[in-house]
Amino acid sequence: MTETMFGRIRERMDKEGLELLVLSDSENILWATGEEFSGYIFVTQGGVEALLPRFYRYEDLSMFDSVSFGFKRTDYHELLGEKASEFSGLEAAIDEENEKLEDELDAEVTDLVMELRKVKTEEEIKKIVKACEITDDALEDLREDLFSGLTEWEAVGRLKKFYVDEEVEEAFITNEGESLVQRNSLRPHRGPESEEVEEDDLVIVDTGARYENYCADVTRTYCENPSEEQRKLFQDVKEVQEEMIDMMEDGRPIADVKQLELDMFKEKGYDIEENVLYYSHSIGVVAHESPTITHESEEEFRDGMAVTIEPGLHVKGLGGVRIEDTVVVREDGAERLSKSPREL
Repeated sequence: MTETMFGRIRERMDKEGLELLVLSDSENILWATGEEFSGYIFVTQGGVEALLPRFYRYEDLSMFDSVSFGFKRTDYHELLGEKASEFSGLEAAIDEENEKLEDELDAEVTDLVMELRKVKTEEEIKKIVKACEITDDALEDLREDLFSGLTEWEAVGRLKKFYVDEEVEEAFITNEGESLVQRNSLRPHRGPESEEVEEDDLVIVDTGARYENYCADVTRTYCENPSEEQRKLFQDVKEVQEEMIDMMEDGRPIADVKQLELDMFKEKGYDIEENVLYYSHSIGVVAHESPTITHESEEEFRDGMAVTIEPGLHVKGLGGVRIEDTVVVREDGAERLSKSPREL
């Protein structure tokens, strides 16, 4: 897949009149190479060269036409200057701010790679599907015993063990990289607590696997013995999510879908400022990518975008309900990739 990514980069470079693109953003490097490198990747139409710190161990560097290593900070800085001189005169861009490269290459910062990352290839989507399948299984495993006396900490540990047994990582960047399990919470991303989960608690479980560098992000809300008010809260969120997903398609303004969520919750009598959450986002090699799904977005959904749709309500006295699915946008609609039952 690495050749495909560099091929896509070169194609876009050609369209934009670029002869050199320097990657140093760790997420962009992960997307392009499939490996977690810290360093600089120099992409031209003729090849791919790398400048890497020596103190890491590298299993496979065959994707690069040449590799230079810096042993100390001073060596690394000098080598970067030498590389910049080597490529001097080319029409160049860099993927994040770097004063040295901007000056020596006369380069501007570009979001070229981020734009490519927004639309997934079918190979990328297959990996996200697999991550979703593992996540669905993790949720099913936890749901069986969630109300058997587990604390939030123990439930988080149960999810972690499941992923370890599956030999995959957790996808999250919040809560120190761990899944979230929260009973009756009014704070969307608080850490776990030591109280046991009770049958009448609304329990939010927000989790995701990372499979071959690609993430899933799925949230379910569970309650063993819900009140009528809790059932209504859950059903309202579920209905809003279904309408949002049904509205998505290639070319649809992102803001329209998010505005639908806000309008529906308002019609159902909820206070937008007090009760409604804003957490839908794109997903890929990290759990939260661009673009974010907001009512102020100026972007449109595009065929191949992978996003999460995560409406949520937090109501004082009742707790919180969030339902989140990983979804891929298609030309004539959207496909839900996470299949875990959306039931209390």
